[in-house]
Amino acid sequence: MPGAVNVRTHPDFTVEQIIEYTGFLVPSPMYKENMRRALEFFQRRVPRNILRRPDDTGPWSLRINGTKIKLLNWMQAINFGYPVEVQRWIGKGDPLIAYRAPERGPGLTWGNWYTFPSTRQETVAIHSSQTVLHKFKAQVGFTCMLSTASDAFVGWVRGVPAEYRHGGARQLFIWNAPQVLEPM
Repeated sequence: MPGAVNVRTHPDFTVEQIIEYTGFLVPSPMYKENMRRALEFFQRRVPRNILRRPDDTGPWSLRINGTKIKLLNWMQAINFGYPVEVQRWIGKGDPLIAYRAPERGPGLTWGNWYTFPSTRQETVAIHSSQTVLHKFKAQVGFTCMLSTASDAFVGWVRGVPAEYRHGGARQLFIWNAPQVLEPM
């Protein structure tokens, strides 16, 4: 890696820089193009101070100069061997779901990752303890990013051991979920 990279002050990353700085394995030109789409989506939609926030989600997280950041965590959540669609339309009233851990309490908990009602918990690469199904519907039409969940060593659930989980399901990244979704 050329010199030290300050992840807080570095300008927007190119896909080539992410590959070089992290050692992200890229098996094909299509894979790299899907990475580029997702990277540009994140850097265009999410404020830099959020993307560059330290995010230690386990020992397998990618690093730049030893630093784990939210952007890299989100990039690792995507299987780039499948298409990444950055203008996926969700129509008003469309149903979506998300799984959360029971200890988060009975109230609604917002996140950024959602999926379709037919998706099983075992296919979205989340911890096996994240079993509480939350149902949502779009209160307005909006666009978001559609991708495929990658397999992952899930280590972000505190107090339980990390575990290998399979992906494969289609997933939606919705940055402004509280503004566009409502609980059902």
